[in-house]
Amino acid sequence: MIPLKENNFCDNMCDDCEKLKELQNEINAFKRQIDNLNMNCLNIRKQNFILEEKLKEVEKNNQELSQLQQDKNDLFAAIVHDIKNPTIIIKSLVELLRTYDNNSMEQQSIMNDLVASTKQIVSLSVEISKILNLDVNAARMFYEWASPEQLIADVTRRNSINAKNKSQTISIDIAKNLPQFQVDVVKICEVFDNMLSNSIKFTQRGGKIGVKVSEVDGNIQFEFSDNGLGMSEEDLRKAFKRGQKLSARPTGEGETSSGLGLWIVKKIIEAHKGKVWIKSALGVGTVFTIHIPIEASQADDTQDA
Repeated sequence: MIPLKENNFCDNMCDDCEKLKELQNEINAFKRQIDNLNMNCLNIRKQNFILEEKLKEVEKNNQELSQLQQDKNDLFAAIVHDIKNPTIIIKSLVELLRTYDNNSMEQQSIMNDLVASTKQIVSLSVEISKILNLDVNAARMFYEWASPEQLIADVTRRNSINAKNKSQTISIDIAKNLPQFQVDVVKICEVFDNMLSNSIKFTQRGGKIGVKVSEVDGNIQFEFSDNGLGMSEEDLRKAFKRGQKLSARPTGEGETSSGLGLWIVKKIIEAHKGKVWIKSALGVGTVFTIHIPIEASQADDTQDA
């Protein structure tokens, strides 16, 4: 009888072991499920964080776009207002030509005023085109190798007639053996045109204008200087802000300034990962300095080829 009881005891122990194993397996399975759930929760939290960051970025971009749109609306409103004045003048002058029997001197005077007013409208229209072009192509840079000497020569030639009309002299100082640099030629020429044109506009008759080109720390440095009207401290603070008209006014008859040029200059130079700054004093003159990296790859690795 005793051996029989011992066999029953062993059988019971084996049954308990099997149940314990099954229970342990179930516990392990639950643990794996819990681990998977924890991992899924962690992934969900990460995805939520990423989505929240993207949402914040989208909201920020929407705010910036809204502000840019408002800035553009304000700009165009200002330009339309500026265009309205010369348009009214042209209308009045044309009515004078049609209504009165003017002598040749009076007619010539009226025609001169018509030309001046028309030039003002054309100038403002060109500025509008530049703004639209920048908005459309702001991120599109078409780099090519170019000669700094040649670009300056071309820009100087285009602006020389305006300087000659004001009896101004343009001196050019270009360092020898300058390397070519990678730029969007159309946009950079627009910058140089603006710089030289401003020097001519804001310098009195008989004034001096200088253009200096050199190589500085992997950049091509351009300096546009004049002994013209100069800028006040307040002008210097707002010079590159969009649509800001400075206190100085062009010195020649029929010359206009919309307040958009320097903002466009800054936008283009920054697109090249360059820098532009001003030194100026009232009644002394102004120096604009521009740094443009020699190689576009040093400026921006994501530019278009």
